[in-house]
Amino acid sequence: MSWLCSWLLGPEGLWVVICLFAYLAAVSNNPSTPAGNEFLESLWIAIPLVGVPLTFLTGYLPGGWSGRWLLRLIVASLFGVVVASFLAASGVDYHDSRNSGLMAAPFYSLTIGLFVLIPGAAIAAIAAILLFWRRNKAHGRG
Repeated sequence: MSWLCSWLLGPEGLWVVICLFAYLAAVSNNPSTPAGNEFLESLWIAIPLVGVPLTFLTGYLPGGWSGRWLLRLIVASLFGVVVASFLAASGVDYHDSRNSGLMAAPFYSLTIGLFVLIPGAAIAAIAAILLFWRRNKAHGRG
């Protein structure tokens, strides 16, 4: 698989789509409304809770479930959660002093994302090691 196709169908491409969705949601809240602000605030939780598990599904594509794929998944998820939640926060405007706390949203989302990413990456690493061991044993190399 070419590197461009691998990138577009891999974890990076998925996070580009998620960031695009967050950007479009933020732009649609102009001028800002209380309902739009609440929706964007809910994205701060939904982005890591939905995006990170979806990223693990890219392992079922050709070239997935390797050490390199897992590293790409971790890096793309970390950057993706921060960028997507920053984009969502950029669309919120309370028209008062509460706006000063909006830049904490990416760190809030990143914290939630780490609680999903770390156990998921550990399970994926164990599964990849067991799969590698089982393949080698089946071919008489283990």
